[in-house]
Amino acid sequence: MLEADLVNDINCYLQKKGILYSNELRMGIGIPDITLNLGANRKLKILDDYFLVSILAYINEKKKVTFSEIQETFMFGIEKVKHYVSTLANLSLVEIKKTIIKIIKNIFLVNLGTTISIEAKLKDWKGACLQAQRYLCFSDYSYVALPIETVKNVDTNLFRDSGIGLLSVNGKRINEVISAKKSFSCEFILKYISTSKVIDKNTETEKKHLRPNIFSPYILTHS
Repeated sequence: MLEADLVNDINCYLQKKGILYSNELRMGIGIPDITLNLGANRKLKILDDYFLVSILAYINEKKKVTFSEIQETFMFGIEKVKHYVSTLANLSLVEIKKTIIKIIKNIFLVNLGTTISIEAKLKDWKGACLQAQRYLCFSDYSYVALPIETVKNVDTNLFRDSGIGLLSVNGKRINEVISAKKSFSCEFILKYISTSKVIDKNTETEKKHLRPNIFSPYILTHS
């Protein structure tokens, strides 16, 4: 078995359950093998640039700012600032009147649902646990997925102490061995970006009904 096979088994499980997911999202601090989202607003504006969202958050906080204020705050050249602001204006999130930029849509009230990251490994469960901890800055929950034969070698205290969940994978059968704890370090901006990327990479219509699954404590049931 290869790690790619392990990831594929999980992908098949998520596809069967109609759960939005994406593989290897590049989030700067780490690249989870799988990132999935439960219950996010599918109509949210797709923003996957950290500084773009950060500038929008700054404008939203101030309500109206100047190009110079953004430049001084973020230490960017004026042309880069204009590029970011123009992008936000084209997305109908801000409006520009001469040198003044005003917020016209607050995206920071949108429902981002629940984001879960999974790191899949064949044997290196210690390394996987450390990697999974990095994902907590943009995920509500983080898991390590291991083949069923590797799970018996795991120090469960390491997972419980770090809040990382553990999944056992046996072909297409996946079981939750240790429940993940909700992250207290998940940042809204990073979560917005990861959620945007997951939704952007899923073009299929979301299913109306999701069957019970190992993530049932966190899933939003549609009726």
